[in-house]
Amino acid sequence: MIGVDYYVIQYAVIKEVDEILENESERIIFHLHEKGELPSSNYVFDTALLNEDFPASNKFNDTLIYDGYTKKLIPYRTYKFTVLVDSQRIKISIKHILMEMNELIIWLFISTTMIIFLVVTGLFIINQGIYKWAWKPFFERLSELKNYDIAKKEPVRLEASNISEFEELNEIVTALMNQVKKDFQNLKEFNENISHEIQTPLTIIRNKMVMLLDSKNLDEHEFQRVHAVYQEVNKLSKISKSLTLISRIENQEYKSLDTVEIPTIIDNIVRNMEEMINFKNLKINMSLEPVTVECDQILANILFTNLIKNAVQHNQQGGGYISMSLTQDKFVITNTGQISDVSTAQLFNRFQKGNSETDSLGLGLSINQKICEIYGFRLDYNCHAEIHTFSLFFKRK
Repeated sequence: MIGVDYYVIQYAVIKEVDEILENESERIIFHLHEKGELPSSNYVFDTALLNEDFPASNKFNDTLIYDGYTKKLIPYRTYKFTVLVDSQRIKISIKHILMEMNELIIWLFISTTMIIFLVVTGLFIINQGIYKWAWKPFFERLSELKNYDIAKKEPVRLEASNISEFEELNEIVTALMNQVKKDFQNLKEFNENISHEIQTPLTIIRNKMVMLLDSKNLDEHEFQRVHAVYQEVNKLSKISKSLTLISRIENQEYKSLDTVEIPTIIDNIVRNMEEMINFKNLKINMSLEPVTVECDQILANILFTNLIKNAVQHNQQGGGYISMSLTQDKFVITNTGQISDVSTAQLFNRFQKGNSETDSLGLGLSINQKICEIYGFRLDYNCHAEIHTFSLFFKRK
């Protein structure tokens, strides 16, 4: 843009000089025709007689002429034209200095550039001011919506605006958020009620099954049937509790930040699973640094219980091992076991079991993934041959 301005100004200045030279040539031609002699002119710098048959031509040129006073080459604009006087053709060359014009072009270019810069800067500042003023209510409401917690019982409060469009937006957003909050509370109550109402009959059924199993009136075939029902009831109860836990985690009902000592949790979990570990004849190797993380104590216990329980439950019978390493940045647990039937990408989905032959519900890793999402942890899985490794990366400030 600025380069175009420079050439436009240069063109206008040269056009003006050409008009001056053309006017001077017309004056000289008029004087020659009227008086038959060349008038005095500061523009004329050369004349020459030409043959009559020499073609007439008028031509503008830019040239440099040496000035003996300044001892410099000075830029000039020249105009060469021919005129016929008394059957004699004369070639006349006139000139006009361009130095002042070049300086004028430069100064006009600088002035134009500064004006354009000031105009653009001013428009930018004015535009930013108008933008902030006009959109201030929008960004205020956006900030309020970002900080709004749907789990709290406080209603949505958006500041009133004098702009009708933003006031209409307030009404729509408030109505929408109230409906979302109502649906959230209804869903939350439904999950709590369904969990409670399902557990009660399941407990009764389980107790009745225990009574039947303890009775001596069942033959072997009937005993197997009742025992199968008892196992399915237990499985259904665990599924209900696990799904309820996932729902509560997704609803962000666990928000307390406790300073959790990870080695203590791991030691307690291993101690509680000691009988199962001994039954499978597993070797345990632990290298635990003193590490604390900020999260809910209950969720931390669930997270590490699922990881360690998974390593024990899916381990091989006799000759297997579990290795646990805890550093400031991550917790790594490695165990032997059969190759997973499920791809790594699907392993963290609900009801996905690494081995279809186990009694696992396929919800433990899904619960772990939800816990990691809350606190910014990352849970990775890697399998090489029959060696399985879970890596839990902590979020550090």
